[in-house]
Amino acid sequence: MPEFKLHYFDFTGRAEPIRMILSYGGIKFEDIRVGHEDFVKMKPTLPLGQLPVLEIDGKMIPQSTAISRYLATLTKLDGNDAKENLRIDVATDTLLDLQQKLYDFAFEKDEEKKKTLEPVLANETVPFFLKKFDEKAGENGGFIAIKRISWADISFICVYESMRNILKKDMLADYPNLIKTKNNILAVPNLREYIKSRPEHKMYTTFDLKQEL
Repeated sequence: MPEFKLHYFDFTGRAEPIRMILSYGGIKFEDIRVGHEDFVKMKPTLPLGQLPVLEIDGKMIPQSTAISRYLATLTKLDGNDAKENLRIDVATDTLLDLQQKLYDFAFEKDEEKKKTLEPVLANETVPFFLKKFDEKAGENGGFIAIKRISWADISFICVYESMRNILKKDMLADYPNLIKTKNNILAVPNLREYIKSRPEHKMYTTFDLKQEL
């Protein structure tokens, strides 16, 4: 097994699915949490000038989705064939669309604009996505892409945590199949152990997955 070092900031964000996939597979990795000053210094040396990067035997690899997909093949969180992998990719890309809408709202600096964005996000945008995912989870026995856990489900639990923090409420109450998805993921021993032991969030303080273990 290669030597893995994950470089990212001291919060969950785009690196959390990577941390969880590695933890799911029981793969040892060095979780290097980068401060702002260190990032400024290392930025010119990074492949794309951004984080996260996964260092594999000394080689820096960028792009969080590509990293997750690669690690999924090592941890059996990918599909059994091309069609299953397509379903996983569709689910993951859709989750990234939802995540970006949440981030756009969270990082909006114009407070007046933010006030107008919030009800649309909470009452229209998020329910639209959650309804689609709930339907898929119903078809797959509580998993959002295929009929077993995949790296799309890992992405889901990370987006769920961000959503709880950004909107300050649990949006899953009306989506029983997604509640089952959440419970399926949080029941995995390696993931439970990782969540219990990971550092406290630096960006969000309202909700931590630890609260649901």
